[in-house]
Amino acid sequence: MGSRGAAADGRVVWAIDLGGTNTKVGLVAADGRIVARGVLATRHERGGDAWCDEVVSALREAAGRCGVSEDAVEAMGVGAPGPLNAKEGVLTNPMPNLPGWQGYPICAALRARTGKPVFLDNDANCAGLAEHWAGAGRGVSDLIVLTLGTGIGSGVVAGGRLLHGAGGNAGELGHISINFRGPRCACGSRGCIELYACSSAVTSRYRRKLRKAGRPLTGSAAITAEGVFAAAEAGDEAAQETYREVGERLGMAIASMVHAFNPEMVVLAGGMAGAAKLLLGPVRRVVRERTYPEHHTGLRIEASELGEMAGLLGAARLALVAGQEGAAG
Repeated sequence: MGSRGAAADGRVVWAIDLGGTNTKVGLVAADGRIVARGVLATRHERGGDAWCDEVVSALREAAGRCGVSEDAVEAMGVGAPGPLNAKEGVLTNPMPNLPGWQGYPICAALRARTGKPVFLDNDANCAGLAEHWAGAGRGVSDLIVLTLGTGIGSGVVAGGRLLHGAGGNAGELGHISINFRGPRCACGSRGCIELYACSSAVTSRYRRKLRKAGRPLTGSAAITAEGVFAAAEAGDEAAQETYREVGERLGMAIASMVHAFNPEMVVLAGGMAGAAKLLLGPVRRVVRERTYPEHHTGLRIEASELGEMAGLLGAARLALVAGQEGAAG
């Protein structure tokens, strides 16, 4: 686990960004400095209790290595795949990321091992908190953050506060439909933007273009969204066209988001944010074409400044803010 020096005087929290493949952990200061961080394999098949044991051990080791007493750690924040019940601290149905973890009381399990207050939220909400706190959305009161990767998650900040909705699951903007006759989505709807702008959508669209052009598909099973981006950067017209089309479809969905929330900024984050230079042009153009001038005038659509650390920083911010405002899950 890497570190960035001992924590300064003041509040420090533990942060966890739980993913289906890997779990990021860290010790974070109240000024947003990541004092120590590391990555563990999630290995979800072991179950939540074994995962908790390993994560808590890693967090304790990080604190000790940085000379921070465990007693000085104020609380713990966790960002996790949804759907979840943040108030109760339970992963209700985190499929397909964590099969077998349905109903797992993650906050109670971590609290039992550490004695610390534990706060939980959706991983995309945590990314929204992070961008609003320390990223591209600093100082912005009305903000949408989209996490582009295996799926599309989102966090909505309205009036400076994260929007949760009646059941705690507001802001599932990856399931805005752009084609009511489109393919069936796991959510039950059809034509959700998640189906057109996630990483697998990039690779499948690129493969179709290769087939149409009669280009060899040798090794195509290993094609990734990052690989398509690299090909586009190298001048591959099919790859460039792929990202342009994905950006246009993403722009269609963002136009609906803009009409619904009238944000000052939209931030593209997540694993595909590295391709923002190819996505931002078509996204901005389509949003201008499909929204009232009153909605897009002054609107900024930008790439994340935090990269892969957004989830971890957001989990830390959750612990720092929630620790002051309410009870833990």
